[in-house]
Order: sequence, then C-alpha cells, then structure tokens
Amino acid sequence: MMYKNYKKMPHIHFVGIGGIGMSGIATILKHQGYIISGCDLDMDQTSVKNLRALGCTVHQGNNTPGCHDESIDILVYSSAVKQNNPEIVAAQQRGIPTIPRALMLAELMRTKHSIAIAGAHGKTTTTSLISHILIEANMDPTVIIGGHLKNISTNARLGSGTFLIAEADESDRSFLQLQATLAIVTNIDLEHLETYADLDDIKNTFKQFLNNLPFYGKAIVCIDDAHVRSILPLPHLKTIKYGLTPDADIYATEVELKGDHSTFSVWNGQEKLGTALINMPGRHNVLNTLAAIALAHDLEIPFETIAHAIRSFKGIERRFSYKGQFKGADIFDDYGHHPKEILNTLLVAKKRSKGKLTVVFQPHRYTRTSKLWNDFLDMFANSGIDNLIITDIYPASEAPIENITSQRLVHEIQQKNPSIVVQYIPFSDDFDAIKKQVELMLDKDDLLLLQGAGKINKLADKIAE
Repeated sequence: MMYKNYKKMPHIHFVGIGGIGMSGIATILKHQGYIISGCDLDMDQTSVKNLRALGCTVHQGNNTPGCHDESIDILVYSSAVKQNNPEIVAAQQRGIPTIPRALMLAELMRTKHSIAIAGAHGKTTTTSLISHILIEANMDPTVIIGGHLKNISTNARLGSGTFLIAEADESDRSFLQLQATLAIVTNIDLEHLETYADLDDIKNTFKQFLNNLPFYGKAIVCIDDAHVRSILPLPHLKTIKYGLTPDADIYATEVELKGDHSTFSVWNGQEKLGTALINMPGRHNVLNTLAAIALAHDLEIPFETIAHAIRSFKGIERRFSYKGQFKGADIFDDYGHHPKEILNTLLVAKKRSKGKLTVVFQPHRYTRTSKLWNDFLDMFANSGIDNLIITDIYPASEAPIENITSQRLVHEIQQKNPSIVVQYIPFSDDFDAIKKQVELMLDKDDLLLLQGAGKINKLADKIAE
C-alpha cells in the first residue's frame, strides 16, 4: 500500500529567517528540496536577498497572512523569538511541530560526520577556515557559518561529502543539543551574561558540550587560553591541543605579525609540518588558523593542501573588512562587540593605519554593556585611539537598564583618560550626525573603524567613495 503524501516534501517556515544562523539552515534545507518560507523585519539583509534568489518566499514583518499559510508543516524559530510570538502560538494551535533553531541544526548534523566549532571569540573565522580547507581538499563538505565566507559568497553550502561543519552557539546553551563528532573550543570568556550566572557556569557548560561527544569523537582545544586549560583534562576523550608553545600538540613558532597578514611555522610535536601564510592580521587569527590546521591534520589532509587553502582564504564579511576610502582614509568594518574582541581588532588597526585611528562604536546589548562596563572603560581608555565616537546601545530585543547608557560610558572614558577625544552622538538610521562628525575628523592616510554587531556597519555605505 502506498501512502499518498509519503513523498511530499514538507513546507518549513522560519520565523526570523534573515538571522545568520537561521538563513544558513534554510539554505541547506532548500537545496535538499524542502519548501522554504520565512519572515523577517529587515528585507535588506544579504541573507534575505540570497534566500529569495534561491526561490524561498520571505515575508516582511511578523504575523503577516503569508506567515499563517495552511500549507506550512513545520515552524522553526530562533532564540531571539519569544514563545508568545503569534506565529508560534498559531502553529501550536494547529498542532504542527515548532522547532528551535539549534534543534533543527542538530537534526542536520545527525546526517553527517559533524564538526562543531565553539568559543567566545573566533568561531566564525575558524569555521570558515575549516570549511575552505575541506573544500580545497575536494572533500565537498556541507557548511553552515555564522558569517558570509567570501570564497563561496554565502554562509552555507550543501556538499555531497561526509562532513558537516557548523558553528556551535553557546549564547543560549543551545550548543548542548548538537550531535558532533569533532569539536573545537577556541576560547572561553565572560560573555552572554544574560544567560550565564558567572564564569564558572560558562566553563561548566563548555565542559558539558565536550562531554557530549561520542567515545570515538575528538576535542581540539586552545591551551593558550587559561579558561580552556581549566576544564582539562577530559579523560574519556581524545584531546588535541593547539597554541603558540611546544606544550601543544600542534603549535606555531617564528610568528611574524604584519599589518595585513601573518606568517608562522607549524609543528606537530617535534615534526615541522611547514610554513603558513594567512591574509589576516593579528595573533588571534594565528590561533584560529592553528585550530583549523589541527583539525585538518587529524583528517590526514596533506599540509601542502592545508597551506595552499589558508593562503587563498579571503576572509569573512564584517571581520576587519575593508569597505573603501573617504578623503584618502581607509574604512574598515568589524563585528566584534566584546572588549577582548575589540582590543584584538584595535591592535590590528593601529598596525595598519599610517595616520590617525578613528573608531565609531555601537555597543551591543544592555546586559553585556552593564556586566562588562569596567572592561569597556579600561580597554578604550588605554587603547591609543585618536578619536572615539560612541553611539546608542543596540538593544537586540533587550529592555534598557537604568543608568547603562552610551552617554555615561563616554563620560567615564573621558574621566579615565582626558587625552582621548571621545564623544557621544545619538544613533539615527540615516547616520547624518555621525557622518558629519567623521568627515571633520578624517584626513589622508587615516583609518576609520566601524565597530559593533548592530547596524553601525551600514555607515560605510554612506561615506565610502
């Protein structure tokens, strides 16, 4: 007996489909033949444009008639969407499955040998590097990245190979649901304090993530990070350590950091594997690259292939990305929003700039700004920035916290270091006030850095020549 609808491909609807994680999953499912639709407030996102080009139906806004199409069989929602969302409520009333993003990713990961990359910082770059290496090694992986990989001009690809590579998002503990075979932890930091009680809570959760690996799995970890070292050893699991000292299994020596690239020698114990060149500046990117090398070496990819892939890696959008010039000054955009990430980017920017360094920063989330207030103060006050503009906090759906404002942050940075030129300018979608001030500040050979995970990157489109 044949069931009439057995071969029917389900219609999957994504609430918040433009999000970088959601759009990647939707892309893979579309390529697998599923009917994909979704809704999002921002139709101007690259991810939304790419999905529509693939033939996905995307509705602007929430709770539109198209979002309640009776042909929808499954609804997927991101962690930013509340349970009282009318689309979720309607789906539950209809009795159709409502699935969180992480669980849908976990379902995809079950179909392949999966590689999950976790960490407070650097996971998008590391995921992208690993993806590019495996593509160059003709392993044809399936890839889901939290950023747009320039080499493939998207954040997701469906491959015919046996590996699936994905970021493991710790922000809401959802990475605990993932079914990985190999896992990388780049670092552990005091982050996502809207979810975690303290650093011990974060470390315990990362350890649980690694403990979820199967007995035949492997953990690849950065021992340069003190918090990662504190969760070791993992007696039941094969652990591969990487770093900048010979204590690691895979390590680098002769590291040379330039303004736009880095070179280093790579060792596996006493064996020198070769020399690597990456077209990304900064010590942090050397470590990200070592993580990718450690994994690729474990997969027995020849070092010659690894080195060629690393050298041809073009990077990720919004990771110290060059956006053009204005008045002879270079404009860069960076997604970093944690004090440690910003400091790493500032070190690179200062090395790259031939003139003054001007930074426009949009803080991200009231909780992060509040919990890391003193870290932001110390970092900016001692950063060596010539000009600093701070605009309003990007809420990311959070409610304001009393006395946690950009105006106060500016005032206290100025008090801590009177020599720095720092000012508050209110945020507006047209960026007119910020643009006018930036135009007054910039001269030939300066560097303008647009820093933050909110909408500040759109300023580049307003001023780049």
